[in-house]
Amino acid sequence: MEYDFEISRGAYQVVDALQKAGFETYIVGGAIRDLLLKRKPKDFDISTSATPEEVRQVFGRRKARIIGKRFRLTHVTVNGELFEVSTFRRTPSVHAGDKNDEKFQKMPENLIVSDNDYGTAKEDAFRRDFTVNALFYDPVNKVLIDHTGMGIKDIENGVVRAIGEAALRFEEDPVRMIRALKLVAQFDFSLESATENALFGALPLLKHASAGRLSLELEKILKSSSCDRHFEVFFDYGLLTSFLPVLAENWGSTACKRAMDLLYERNCRIEAGIYRDSISLALAAITLPFVMAELNYQPGKVWKRRDELVDEVLYKWIGKIFAPQTLMVKVREAAIKIMTMQSMLEQSAETDVPALMRHKSYAHGRELLLIRHLSLNEDVTELERKFPAGHDPREFHLYQAPRRKKHHPEKNYRSKPFRKRGKRPELPPDFNE
Repeated sequence: MEYDFEISRGAYQVVDALQKAGFETYIVGGAIRDLLLKRKPKDFDISTSATPEEVRQVFGRRKARIIGKRFRLTHVTVNGELFEVSTFRRTPSVHAGDKNDEKFQKMPENLIVSDNDYGTAKEDAFRRDFTVNALFYDPVNKVLIDHTGMGIKDIENGVVRAIGEAALRFEEDPVRMIRALKLVAQFDFSLESATENALFGALPLLKHASAGRLSLELEKILKSSSCDRHFEVFFDYGLLTSFLPVLAENWGSTACKRAMDLLYERNCRIEAGIYRDSISLALAAITLPFVMAELNYQPGKVWKRRDELVDEVLYKWIGKIFAPQTLMVKVREAAIKIMTMQSMLEQSAETDVPALMRHKSYAHGRELLLIRHLSLNEDVTELERKFPAGHDPREFHLYQAPRRKKHHPEKNYRSKPFRKRGKRPELPPDFNE
């Protein structure tokens, strides 16, 4: 059956270029699942028979960069779009049990520590996590390939089914448990019985997952417009205890319920196209109720004056709730600023608003202010009138564009001599992240 999916122009060009170079190439994974569900994919991952070095030869060093160590792939930039191009893999030959290093002896025997054994497209499909993520689409010939024979059917029925032995899939990569429950939360899928039983038995293995990968998964969840549902599903299946233990311990508390209410309001406005999917706003929405609870403030109220105690509690909770995961410092600091803006906005007069609008955190501060009142079923018409919307200060007449220094004909502004022309320096070797 021919499938004519609407994909990005850049993705088509990458596939077409690799196929013309003689390499079998497909769009794979979540993008195809989303297209079958009539959703717009956030990105298009591409898999090919070409090795990372061969992909780079096709597109050149300026457009293709090899990254990764555990899982080597190529970042290809076409028309300003970035695509991840991976090489077909087969079941890896190197597991934690194959290592003599002491740090590997404490890990599960089948944990994958290196996944760079190349194979065929069919082998690649059967080494993936779930049937709904193992579909291959050729946009040039408009062909959809379901090697497992269950992918399309499971998408239609809303079922998350591990490929092969479910317990082994989770032992090979414990992060797959997070991915399984993300499918449940985001698409309202259900776990197939064998997959569900294996997941319950594999929960203790999450501690062996890479800290960097877990933090990346947390960032993806916080950007999602269904992150409140993600946390609910994680708690129901017992995963939240290992992933965010403090949030799990406080689940059901007034502060946690309030945090989920704020996330729900934020997510509704993201889906409506009113808000952006800001991680810092999500952090602020989760953290603020816990801060207010420790400071003994009623729901909907904030401090009138920021002092050392407020700062101490803010930093305490934003570090405590999201441990042991690591978030970027600039994101945490942005969340702190969003929370501290709440008292400034609440107590501001009409004449103060122009000055507040110059603040870098004004847009997200305003967003948090609105969802705080919306979550209490309050009318925000007056607040929206008082605080105009806008994400970029250049949207307001208050913005003053930086003035460029005028050139003075009598002064020599060149501080360095011209560089002598010579042999063009060689490009640096690939930097493995």
